[in-house]
Amino acid sequence: MEMEYDVSAISALRAKIAKHTIRRQVEQACAARQKSIVFDLHPHPPVDAHILDPQFAPPGLEDVDFGKIPHGVQPQPVRFNIGIVGGGMAGLYASLILQDLGLEHEVIEASNRPGGRVKTHRFTPEDGDYYEVGAILFADTPIMTRTFKLLKLLGIEKDTSPDPKQATLIPYHFSGPNNPMLFNNILVSGSSRPQGVDPFQVSISNGGAVSDRFVQMGYRTILKQVADEWKKRLIKDFDSAWEELMKIDMEATSLRAYLIGKYPAETGEDPRGPYYMTNWCEIMTMGTGYFDVSFLTWLLQSIEFKNPGTVPLTHDAQPVTKEGGSVWWIVNGGSDIVAERLAGKLEKRPLYNYRVTKISRKKGGEMAVTMQRAFVAEPVERVYSHVITTTTAPCLRRIDLRDAGLRYVHREAIRILHYDSGIKVGIKFERRWWAEDKGITKGGIGKTDRPTRIVVYPSHALNTAAGEPGVLMACYNWAQDASRLGALSMSSDPGAQVAIFDNVMADLAAMHSYPEADLRRMVLEYHVHDWDRDPLALSHVASLAPGQFATFFGDMHMPAAEGRLVFAGEIVSIYHGWIVAALNSAYVAVYKLLLSELLRNNRDPVKMDYILQKLDRLEHNWGMADEVESEYDADPKGIAGWQAFLGLMGDDADVEGDRGSADVS
Repeated sequence: MEMEYDVSAISALRAKIAKHTIRRQVEQACAARQKSIVFDLHPHPPVDAHILDPQFAPPGLEDVDFGKIPHGVQPQPVRFNIGIVGGGMAGLYASLILQDLGLEHEVIEASNRPGGRVKTHRFTPEDGDYYEVGAILFADTPIMTRTFKLLKLLGIEKDTSPDPKQATLIPYHFSGPNNPMLFNNILVSGSSRPQGVDPFQVSISNGGAVSDRFVQMGYRTILKQVADEWKKRLIKDFDSAWEELMKIDMEATSLRAYLIGKYPAETGEDPRGPYYMTNWCEIMTMGTGYFDVSFLTWLLQSIEFKNPGTVPLTHDAQPVTKEGGSVWWIVNGGSDIVAERLAGKLEKRPLYNYRVTKISRKKGGEMAVTMQRAFVAEPVERVYSHVITTTTAPCLRRIDLRDAGLRYVHREAIRILHYDSGIKVGIKFERRWWAEDKGITKGGIGKTDRPTRIVVYPSHALNTAAGEPGVLMACYNWAQDASRLGALSMSSDPGAQVAIFDNVMADLAAMHSYPEADLRRMVLEYHVHDWDRDPLALSHVASLAPGQFATFFGDMHMPAAEGRLVFAGEIVSIYHGWIVAALNSAYVAVYKLLLSELLRNNRDPVKMDYILQKLDRLEHNWGMADEVESEYDADPKGIAGWQAFLGLMGDDADVEGDRGSADVS
């Protein structure tokens, strides 16, 4: 029986899980500090241990009236000069917010362009002559409210006409006529097949290894049953379901392990059967090895869809939404238009071609950022009042943070939080043979168990005349598939990536029953991008491993360096793999930065009034009051205030030149 979906209830679940998890970690942090705490943060006597209770307002904010906004305060009684590390979507959005608040800042970007992992490769400037190296999809669903507000601000509107304009949103097609599937050396053309059949002969009765009962159920049904069960439990009794999910994650349960426990071998069956079933479900829906990620990671990515989702998506998971019509959109002309227009809104141009090599805390409390400019030998140091870092955790790992005032949990989170690999290959052909010769005329996706894994047929430039050139995303894979394909070329130099191209061409020929020599004769250019070997990303998308959500995820939400270093970016959001994760995290970073300064200056009414004005403007202009459920605590006296408070306390007092050494003799 099909589950009935309450749009508001379903759309709120992921954010509620995030807030509950972060609250639990704040409670645990408070409890850990109760034994030996003496501090004097505000005019009252030193705080007793029993006051460290997130049920109440954090010390220093109890008497602050956030509803009473002062007017006529002195201009800039608090000096802000904020360094933003990274010019991706989080960094650019944080800059836009700070610009609106009138707070001095600058963006430091290692590359020569804005956008980070929003990246489009253009073979020429001609319309349609590109493919998306980075973000592709924009889902018009309740959880993506902030993204679509930004698109509107940037003048990027929907266009469903037969000949859409450039720099507009056009529908994306997950399936189209004659999309091929090639598994177990069996080629099936078309994307719609009934469940309960075995077109690829994976069942035991057809010579495969998967139990017939699982094949009769169908891989989509197996996964959907699990996802729907948890959605129902979370909606019916959120607190108890959440507690069980935390227990499952703290036991480091992978999706594979959960499915094996959920669907054990029956009497008389091969005990290996459930494991074979998980491999089959994995190969048909995700990248190789993806089922070894956290069960909770997979569930979170599936919650607001009728069918289990993945990041990236390889099928229409059917988002739960009130609106009819198309939900999936792409930017006609390339997603990098979004980043370029956002950067164009900034009054101060980002510092391009500056790679940050070190972040440290000065003795006066300010933050020093050391950066290396491209083609310049001598490093540059700039001093800021605060730093917001928006880069990926793998890139943070390359930055010298020894004197940055990090805690142990920050260092461990940066080291351990898991990201998936990802490779894309775009090929420009002298004509659109997939449409002209194979009838693949309206986008969609081809799938295979061969190294290429996914072929994405363009949903843009559909009105291209016969005989004209076209670009095909001939390979999009991730997880173990990407790391193995990427191993064919240990260089990011396109000229050294012939082996990857050769594999992809062989797979294209097999998937389309097309002579490889004929395909090769039509190739004009190709481009390979391996995100693991991109030195300015070192990763594709965040995908937490078992146990990491219940532990280190919340630790990255805590400011460091006594509130002067704040983390933002995809890893600090619950919506991994989506642009909205970057945007939400940027807002929250500014929010916590201001709360930290409010606490730091709570003895000075003039400074407090100034910061309260900024907080009010932040919420009024950039808050998401129309969201179904926000992933952050909008109450400054709630968990966000406690995070700022705990960050201000700081475990590590290291400043530049003061780091001590332990006696291990």
